[in-house]
Amino acid sequence: MSRITEGHLVRHYQGAKGGRDAALLDIAQDHALFLLHQAGLFNQGLVFKGGTALRKFRAGNSGRFSTDLDFTAPGDDLPLAALEALDGAGLDGFSFAVENLGDDGRRGDLRIETPFERPNLGAKIEFARHRLSLTPDVLDPIRLPIHSRYDFTVPPTPVIRTEEAIAEKLARFRRVSLARDLYDLQWYATNGIMNEPLVRRLWVLKVYRDVVADGRGTPPIEPDDILAARTSSDFRPEDIGYLTKPARIDEWIA
Repeated sequence: MSRITEGHLVRHYQGAKGGRDAALLDIAQDHALFLLHQAGLFNQGLVFKGGTALRKFRAGNSGRFSTDLDFTAPGDDLPLAALEALDGAGLDGFSFAVENLGDDGRRGDLRIETPFERPNLGAKIEFARHRLSLTPDVLDPIRLPIHSRYDFTVPPTPVIRTEEAIAEKLARFRRVSLARDLYDLQWYATNGIMNEPLVRRLWVLKVYRDVVADGRGTPPIEPDDILAARTSSDFRPEDIGYLTKPARIDEWIA
Protein backbone atom coordinates (compact mmCIF):
# COMPACT_ATOMS: atom_id res chain seq x y z
CA MET A 1 0.00 0.00 0.00
CA SER A 2 1.35 3.44 -0.90
CA ARG A 3 2.60 5.67 1.93
CA ILE A 4 2.38 8.78 -0.26
CA THR A 5 -0.07 11.41 0.99
CA GLU A 6 -1.56 14.43 -0.73
CA GLY A 7 0.94 16.61 1.12
CA HIS A 8 3.89 14.61 -0.18
CA LEU A 9 2.50 14.93 -3.69
CA VAL A 10 2.12 18.72 -3.43
CA ARG A 11 5.68 19.11 -2.16
CA HIS A 12 6.95 16.96 -5.02
CA TYR A 13 5.64 19.19 -7.81
CA GLN A 14 6.47 22.43 -5.93
CA GLY A 15 3.48 24.36 -7.24
CA ALA A 16 4.43 24.00 -10.92
CA LYS A 17 1.60 24.68 -13.37
CA GLY A 18 0.00 21.38 -14.31
CA GLY A 19 2.28 19.80 -11.76
CA ARG A 20 -0.09 17.45 -9.98
CA ASP A 21 -0.64 15.15 -12.94
CA ALA A 22 3.03 15.35 -13.88
CA ALA A 23 4.04 14.46 -10.32
CA LEU A 24 1.74 11.43 -10.27
CA LEU A 25 3.24 10.32 -13.56
CA ASP A 26 6.78 10.95 -12.31
CA ILE A 27 6.18 8.80 -9.23
CA ALA A 28 4.53 6.07 -11.30
CA GLN A 29 7.60 5.98 -13.53
CA ASP A 30 9.75 5.06 -10.52
CA HIS A 31 7.41 2.14 -9.85
CA ALA A 32 7.67 1.06 -13.49
CA LEU A 33 11.47 1.15 -13.37
CA PHE A 34 11.47 -1.02 -10.27
CA LEU A 35 9.18 -3.54 -11.96
CA LEU A 36 11.57 -3.71 -14.92
CA HIS A 37 14.44 -4.33 -12.49
CA GLN A 38 12.44 -7.06 -10.77
CA ALA A 39 12.05 -8.77 -14.15
CA GLY A 40 15.83 -8.67 -14.64
CA LEU A 41 15.59 -6.75 -17.91
CA PHE A 42 18.37 -4.26 -17.21
CA ASN A 43 20.68 -7.25 -16.87
CA GLN A 44 19.64 -8.37 -20.36
CA GLY A 45 20.66 -5.21 -22.22
CA LEU A 46 17.84 -2.75 -21.52
CA VAL A 47 19.20 0.82 -21.21
CA PHE A 48 17.27 3.87 -20.00
CA LYS A 49 17.50 7.08 -22.04
CA GLY A 50 15.57 10.23 -22.94
CA GLY A 51 14.28 13.13 -20.87
CA THR A 52 12.96 10.97 -18.03
CA ALA A 53 16.34 9.28 -17.65
CA LEU A 54 18.02 12.70 -17.53
CA ARG A 55 15.71 13.91 -14.76
CA LYS A 56 15.84 10.78 -12.64
CA PHE A 57 19.54 9.96 -12.86
CA ARG A 58 21.39 13.23 -13.56
CA ALA A 59 19.34 16.41 -13.15
CA GLY A 60 16.94 15.67 -10.30
CA ASN A 61 14.53 18.51 -9.62
CA SER A 62 16.40 20.79 -12.03
CA GLY A 63 15.22 18.55 -14.87
CA ARG A 64 11.85 18.84 -16.57
CA PHE A 65 9.02 16.43 -15.96
CA SER A 66 8.94 14.13 -19.00
CA THR A 67 5.87 12.07 -19.74
CA ASP A 68 7.54 9.22 -21.63
CA LEU A 69 9.76 6.25 -20.83
CA ASP A 70 12.43 5.68 -23.48
CA PHE A 71 14.80 2.74 -23.65
CA THR A 72 17.24 1.05 -25.96
CA ALA A 73 16.28 -2.60 -26.40
CA PRO A 74 18.11 -4.43 -29.22
CA GLY A 75 16.59 -7.55 -30.71
CA ASP A 76 13.00 -8.71 -30.77
CA ASP A 77 12.70 -10.50 -27.43
CA LEU A 78 13.82 -7.73 -25.06
CA PRO A 79 11.13 -5.14 -25.88
CA LEU A 80 8.48 -7.86 -25.76
CA ALA A 81 9.69 -8.98 -22.34
CA ALA A 82 9.67 -5.40 -21.06
CA LEU A 83 6.13 -4.81 -22.27
CA GLU A 84 5.00 -8.06 -20.66
CA ALA A 85 6.65 -7.02 -17.38
CA LEU A 86 4.56 -3.83 -17.24
CA ASP A 87 1.27 -4.67 -18.95
CA GLY A 88 -1.19 -5.54 -16.19
CA ALA A 89 1.44 -5.18 -13.47
CA GLY A 90 1.02 -3.21 -10.26
CA LEU A 91 3.03 -2.09 -7.26
CA ASP A 92 1.81 -0.33 -4.11
CA GLY A 93 -1.35 0.98 -5.74
CA PHE A 94 0.28 2.02 -9.02
CA SER A 95 -0.73 -0.12 -12.00
CA PHE A 96 0.12 -0.14 -15.69
CA ALA A 97 -1.40 -1.17 -18.99
CA VAL A 98 0.11 -0.93 -22.47
CA GLU A 99 -2.32 0.21 -25.16
CA ASN A 100 -2.22 1.15 -28.85
CA LEU A 101 0.97 -0.78 -29.46
CA GLY A 102 2.60 0.09 -32.78
CA ASP A 103 3.03 -2.41 -35.59
CA ASP A 104 6.70 -2.89 -34.74
CA GLY A 105 5.89 -3.73 -31.10
CA ARG A 106 8.24 -1.04 -29.82
CA ARG A 107 6.04 1.95 -29.02
CA GLY A 108 2.74 2.25 -27.22
CA ASP A 109 0.66 4.27 -24.80
CA LEU A 110 1.23 3.61 -21.11
CA ARG A 111 -1.99 3.86 -19.12
CA ILE A 112 -1.37 4.46 -15.44
CA GLU A 113 -3.63 4.16 -12.42
CA THR A 114 -2.55 5.56 -9.04
CA PRO A 115 -3.94 5.54 -5.48
CA PHE A 116 -5.08 9.13 -6.15
CA GLU A 117 -6.45 9.08 -9.70
CA ARG A 118 -5.35 8.48 -13.24
CA PRO A 119 -2.95 11.26 -14.38
CA ASN A 120 -4.60 13.45 -16.98
CA LEU A 121 -1.55 13.25 -19.21
CA GLY A 122 -0.70 11.04 -22.14
CA ALA A 123 2.31 8.82 -21.48
CA LYS A 124 4.19 6.63 -23.91
CA ILE A 125 6.78 3.91 -23.71
CA GLU A 126 9.27 3.28 -26.51
CA PHE A 127 12.11 0.83 -27.17
CA ALA A 128 14.72 1.88 -29.74
CA ARG A 129 16.12 -0.97 -31.80
CA HIS A 130 19.63 0.37 -32.41
CA ARG A 131 22.34 -0.61 -29.96
CA LEU A 132 24.11 2.26 -28.27
CA SER A 133 27.63 3.07 -29.41
CA LEU A 134 28.99 3.68 -25.90
CA THR A 135 28.81 1.50 -22.82
CA PRO A 136 26.09 3.02 -20.61
CA ASP A 137 26.75 4.53 -17.21
CA VAL A 138 25.29 2.59 -14.30
CA LEU A 139 23.83 5.21 -11.98
CA ASP A 140 21.87 5.48 -8.76
CA PRO A 141 18.74 7.63 -9.02
CA ILE A 142 19.06 11.21 -7.82
CA ARG A 143 17.61 11.08 -4.34
CA LEU A 144 14.43 13.13 -3.87
CA PRO A 145 12.29 13.53 -0.72
CA ILE A 146 9.38 11.60 -2.27
CA HIS A 147 11.56 8.49 -2.47
CA SER A 148 11.46 8.10 1.31
CA ARG A 149 7.76 7.26 0.97
CA TYR A 150 8.40 4.26 -1.29
CA ASP A 151 8.61 0.71 0.03
CA PHE A 152 11.35 -0.02 -2.51
CA THR A 153 14.55 1.50 -3.85
CA VAL A 154 15.26 1.68 -7.58
CA PRO A 155 18.62 -0.10 -8.01
CA PRO A 156 21.56 1.30 -9.99
CA THR A 157 20.38 1.46 -13.59
CA PRO A 158 22.14 1.46 -16.99
CA VAL A 159 21.68 4.96 -18.40
CA ILE A 160 22.82 6.34 -21.75
CA ARG A 161 26.17 8.16 -21.58
CA THR A 162 26.04 11.96 -21.62
CA GLU A 163 27.84 12.30 -24.96
CA GLU A 164 25.55 9.82 -26.68
CA ALA A 165 22.43 11.42 -25.19
CA ILE A 166 23.54 14.82 -26.51
CA ALA A 167 24.27 13.37 -29.95
CA GLU A 168 20.78 11.83 -30.12
CA LYS A 169 19.19 15.14 -29.10
CA LEU A 170 21.21 17.02 -31.75
CA ALA A 171 20.31 14.48 -34.43
CA ARG A 172 16.61 15.07 -33.79
CA PHE A 173 17.21 18.84 -33.46
CA ARG A 174 18.47 18.68 -37.06
CA ARG A 175 15.02 17.48 -38.17
CA VAL A 176 12.63 19.30 -35.87
CA SER A 177 12.81 22.11 -33.29
CA LEU A 178 11.44 20.77 -30.00
CA ALA A 179 11.60 22.91 -26.89
CA ARG A 180 12.02 19.84 -24.72
CA ASP A 181 15.21 18.92 -26.61
CA LEU A 182 16.49 22.49 -26.25
CA TYR A 183 15.77 22.36 -22.51
CA ASP A 184 17.75 19.14 -22.13
CA LEU A 185 20.63 20.37 -24.31
CA GLN A 186 20.82 23.55 -22.23
CA TRP A 187 21.01 21.44 -19.08
CA TYR A 188 23.82 19.30 -20.46
CA ALA A 189 25.71 22.40 -21.65
CA THR A 190 25.65 24.04 -18.23
CA ASN A 191 26.17 21.02 -15.99
CA GLY A 192 29.39 19.06 -15.95
CA ILE A 193 32.00 18.30 -18.56
CA MET A 194 31.49 16.54 -21.88
CA ASN A 195 33.83 15.18 -24.54
CA GLU A 196 32.90 17.52 -27.40
CA PRO A 197 34.88 15.74 -30.17
CA LEU A 198 33.13 12.51 -29.19
CA VAL A 199 29.74 14.25 -29.33
CA ARG A 200 30.49 15.44 -32.87
CA ARG A 201 31.48 11.97 -34.06
CA LEU A 202 28.42 10.41 -32.48
CA TRP A 203 26.18 13.09 -33.99
CA VAL A 204 27.36 12.14 -37.49
CA LEU A 205 26.64 8.47 -36.72
CA LYS A 206 23.16 9.24 -35.33
CA VAL A 207 22.24 11.36 -38.37
CA TYR A 208 23.49 8.60 -40.68
CA ARG A 209 21.24 6.11 -38.92
CA ASP A 210 18.32 8.54 -39.06
CA VAL A 211 18.64 9.06 -42.81
CA VAL A 212 19.94 5.72 -44.09
CA ALA A 213 18.56 3.14 -41.65
CA ASP A 214 15.33 4.77 -40.47
CA GLY A 215 14.38 7.08 -43.35
CA ARG A 216 14.11 10.18 -41.17
CA GLY A 217 15.53 13.42 -42.52
CA THR A 218 17.44 14.02 -45.74
CA PRO A 219 21.10 14.22 -46.78
CA PRO A 220 23.59 15.82 -46.94
CA ILE A 221 24.66 16.47 -43.36
CA GLU A 222 25.73 20.04 -42.67
CA PRO A 223 26.78 21.76 -39.40
CA ASP A 224 24.25 24.49 -40.15
CA ASP A 225 21.53 21.89 -39.69
CA ILE A 226 21.88 22.55 -35.98
CA LEU A 227 23.92 25.78 -35.87
CA ALA A 228 21.56 27.89 -37.99
CA ALA A 229 19.87 30.69 -36.04
CA ARG A 230 16.50 29.89 -34.47
CA THR A 231 14.07 31.95 -32.40
CA SER A 232 11.30 30.98 -30.03
CA SER A 233 8.80 31.14 -32.91
CA ASP A 234 10.53 28.12 -34.47
CA PHE A 235 9.54 25.93 -31.52
CA ARG A 236 6.17 24.31 -30.93
CA PRO A 237 4.58 25.55 -27.68
CA GLU A 238 3.03 22.15 -27.03
CA ASP A 239 6.50 20.62 -26.97
CA ILE A 240 7.69 22.62 -23.97
CA GLY A 241 6.39 19.97 -21.58
CA TYR A 242 6.33 20.27 -17.82
CA LEU A 243 9.27 22.35 -16.67
CA THR A 244 10.53 23.07 -13.19
CA LYS A 245 11.46 26.59 -14.28
CA PRO A 246 9.98 28.98 -16.88
CA ALA A 247 10.81 28.30 -20.53
CA ARG A 248 13.36 30.85 -21.81
CA ILE A 249 13.90 29.62 -25.34
CA ASP A 250 15.66 32.70 -26.75
CA GLU A 251 18.06 32.71 -23.79
CA TRP A 252 18.80 28.98 -24.02
CA ILE A 253 19.51 29.06 -27.73
CA ALA A 254 21.87 32.04 -27.55
